[in-house]
Amino acid sequence: MTRAIGRVNIVGIAIALLISSAGLLAYQALSLRSALTADARLQAAMVSANITASLMFHDVQATTEILRPLANVPYVESVVVFNPKGTQHARYARAGISEDEANEGTLSRAMVRDHFTLSDVFVATPVIHDGETLGTVVLVASTEGMVQELGRYAGFLIAACAGALWVSSVVTSRMKARVFAAEQELAYLANTDPLTDLPNRRAFYEALAARLRPGCNERLALILIDLDNFKIVNDTLGHGAGDELLRSVAGALRAAVRSTDVVSRIGGDEFAVLAVDDADRHGSRHTAERITTVLARSFDLHGAEVRVTASVGFSQFPGDAADVASLVSSADIALYAAKSSGKNVAVEFMPQMTTDAQRRARLERELRDAIEQDALELAYQPQYDCQTGRLVGAEALVRWTHPTDGNIAPMEFVPIAENSELILALGQWVMRRACRDAVRWNTEARNPVGVSVNVSARQLREPRFQRDVLDALNEHALPADLLELELTESLLMANMAVAVNVMKQLRAEGIRLSIDDFGTGYSSLSYLQSFPLSQLKIDRSFVKALPQAGQPIVTAIISMAHSFGLTVVAEGVEYPAQLAWLRDAGCDIVQGFLTGRPISFAEIVQVVRKADGSAAATDCRIE
Repeated sequence: MTRAIGRVNIVGIAIALLISSAGLLAYQALSLRSALTADARLQAAMVSANITASLMFHDVQATTEILRPLANVPYVESVVVFNPKGTQHARYARAGISEDEANEGTLSRAMVRDHFTLSDVFVATPVIHDGETLGTVVLVASTEGMVQELGRYAGFLIAACAGALWVSSVVTSRMKARVFAAEQELAYLANTDPLTDLPNRRAFYEALAARLRPGCNERLALILIDLDNFKIVNDTLGHGAGDELLRSVAGALRAAVRSTDVVSRIGGDEFAVLAVDDADRHGSRHTAERITTVLARSFDLHGAEVRVTASVGFSQFPGDAADVASLVSSADIALYAAKSSGKNVAVEFMPQMTTDAQRRARLERELRDAIEQDALELAYQPQYDCQTGRLVGAEALVRWTHPTDGNIAPMEFVPIAENSELILALGQWVMRRACRDAVRWNTEARNPVGVSVNVSARQLREPRFQRDVLDALNEHALPADLLELELTESLLMANMAVAVNVMKQLRAEGIRLSIDDFGTGYSSLSYLQSFPLSQLKIDRSFVKALPQAGQPIVTAIISMAHSFGLTVVAEGVEYPAQLAWLRDAGCDIVQGFLTGRPISFAEIVQVVRKADGSAAATDCRIE
């Protein structure tokens, strides 16, 4: 393209120079002819003035003598003097000219005006004395000198044009080189991820579309890869380490696939592989699992060993889809399933996944409507003092009764909300409703019972989170110490800097903070002293094994929490033997099906009133 543009530019410049030169040459010719005509007229006038006497006395010899010095005027070709009757009186002709040229100076020819030719110039000047015309002088001026001057001028123009074309060609050549380099850079930027040097999303999907053109019988697999917990690397080691990790992952992916496969970075921590030689599902599954295995190893980032895993989803053409959009959608659905199944796994697309994805999309829309229409409910699971049996709190659990699908399990619709912006609206709704209900059940209580609310990672990252919590407290006049926020261990570790800052501000307001599901996340015990916590909840997976197994780790957790000044809550208590063991181990609070299932607001009001009216709360089913 740049070469064609360069040729067009050179041709255009040449044409422009040609037109300009022709114009200049024509102008120069007119100028020279005008100057020659003016000189000829002046010379004829001088002759006319000098031959007046000789013409008056018909002295041909004297006239001839007067005309002879014209030999010194190079452009004068001939001069003919005519008497009043038009008869030739005397004549001068330059030596060396032909007879025809010597005789071409006639009165009739001198009367013709030809300003725009290169032929000889004819000038007729009358000889007048005292108002009487004595004759006419016809002078013929040769244009030979003018033509020579025009030739030299034309040569100069040609040289100037040639020089201009050379300069233009040099400039155009350099410009073409720069334009070509710019085009190459733009093409690179348009199709390549500059960080990893892999094809970007646009280039990848163009390659995919080219492979799946109509009539294509090629079998291939689309593999989507999403790095697990990539944000932790950025937050803990910095964005420079994150970039280095992405480059390392790109190199690992190139090494893990065949040379015919296409590897691309299509998002922040998302990659894609177009496996073009996978003829069946077994081959595609093998490629996807190989990628998962390769990315599960440790990467060296500036001296720090970082272990990164990946969630992988893949779909096949033409088995799973007939076009690009369907193939991408199928692979994306499989990737979602991989992330939902615990990550670090490769999941193959199955037709049922489309139905599940459609259900998730429908539930997301309808959950949005349910939040806006206040169609959700809260259930509350009581929490009891492990030693005294006194009711000390209740955990708020959101419930959704769908108008046609019936009860939708929280484990289904809460992840849907977390994977969209709905978790913010849902979290605000739960916070406000829990604060309102806590105020209502404590209206006449002598021993106020607090409420605990679960907080998602997305809520904690929201700049308005602290303001929303305080607004909910102020709106319903709930004392801050009756609200407890439960944050998961993995949430705190994934957002360390943000978490500590927000938690300190909330704790300063008097709000209690708790780590939920302790022991299932990072278990970085040294970080506990950094968090302004009030309470620690032992995950139900540890409680479930009691009292037959798991005693050492639960004992260690209780002892460690008490050493940090934290109260300990055991969740998932279902059997009396578990309760008895926890009481003996020094656990502070218990909750579970043994002590109380999640109940409605009306039921929790009755439980609070009953507990408030009983000094020891011996009828709270804790024995």
